[in-house]
Amino acid sequence: MPATRSWVCQLRPTALPDDLEPACLPQTWNRTVADIGIGASAWAVEFCHELAGLAVDPDILAVRRTEAAEELRPTAEAVVMEALAALCHGRPVPTTVPPETARQIARAVRQRIPIERVLAFQRASHARFSDALVSEFRRLVPADQQSEGLIDLSRFLVDLVSTFSLACSAAYAAEEQAWLASTDGSRGELVRALLRGDHMDVNPAKALRYELANRTHVGLILRRDAHDDAASSSLDRVAATLLTQIGAIGHLVIPSDEREVWAWGAFADPRSAAVRSLPVVPGALVAVGRPARGLDGFRATHEEATAAARVTLYSAARSHDRTVFFDDVRLAALLTSDPEGARSFVRDELGALGHPREAVLQKTVRVYLECNCSPATTAARLGVVKNTVVYRIRRAEEILGRSVKEQQGILWAALHLVDVVDPVESQYSA
Repeated sequence: MPATRSWVCQLRPTALPDDLEPACLPQTWNRTVADIGIGASAWAVEFCHELAGLAVDPDILAVRRTEAAEELRPTAEAVVMEALAALCHGRPVPTTVPPETARQIARAVRQRIPIERVLAFQRASHARFSDALVSEFRRLVPADQQSEGLIDLSRFLVDLVSTFSLACSAAYAAEEQAWLASTDGSRGELVRALLRGDHMDVNPAKALRYELANRTHVGLILRRDAHDDAASSSLDRVAATLLTQIGAIGHLVIPSDEREVWAWGAFADPRSAAVRSLPVVPGALVAVGRPARGLDGFRATHEEATAAARVTLYSAARSHDRTVFFDDVRLAALLTSDPEGARSFVRDELGALGHPREAVLQKTVRVYLECNCSPATTAARLGVVKNTVVYRIRRAEEILGRSVKEQQGILWAALHLVDVVDPVESQYSA
């Protein structure tokens, strides 16, 4: 091992290695530990926590940023570990992507994320990786050896960026070609075109074997948790079963990625759509649009299911063991179409009353407003005595600094949203 490269094995995380759980495949981790040692391998895991987080869009919800970062961590770790091993032992930069990256690329293709976005993530990651390696090199390598070593390191990093970009592009092109040639891929592209309202040279109903024009449609979105490794094929079967259970005479199920499917059920008579009988599916979120007729209805019910699924991302109790109906979250979907605006609205209107510890007061005031400010009716709905309601309303007004009867509609909307907007995003987070 060249003396100027042996520093790689001296890399150490700031946390204890046992406290760092790798996200990459076990074989990747075991191979890397054998190549460069547990300390340097753990350094890669710790560094990739930061790396994956930097690659996520800062404008999306905090809870979604965390999930997105976790999705990116396996490929980040695999690439960094391969690079460290190659650098340490003087091996050529790998010319193919690791399995973790291949899986991430497959998911990007299925979600129709363009290669430009994939490469942008890679470029940003490599830039941060290069900065970190140069910094560690200067810390670990004696000053009299740094001149030669920096040249060696710079050449390696340039080669890594160019070679890996080419490998990613080739893997994406191959995956995209295979996906579009598959039944699921070609059907998925046709459905996306239908949803966009694109002109088509084919009869979509015939191609999809699903009647569009003369049917009432109910749209579903089924999604498994990010940490659930179950294949989307199992969700395909679940979706088809659910649609049969509610009386659909036809169904269309399209995988949108490895953990989510889009589904539609067709009904000749909208009155036969027993939508409310849909059960909770263990380990999955089921979001349900309202029945709607024809091609426009096909689009509308899917948009509603998408909105219902989106609302669950804002909720503190966003369990995947849920069936969410658009009818039940219609107002929340409208009010959270601008998530940051919704969060600001809640903070501005509720102030300290929006703190999670004030949940009892929040519910009491909301029910009080819904009961036309009647303490007796509110007490009956909440199952408490009238004096308790009076006390809680008085306490809420002290916190608000105003009467709850002022701008009742605005206050009610803020109280409705406080259960929907993710508390992680609020000023009350610990």
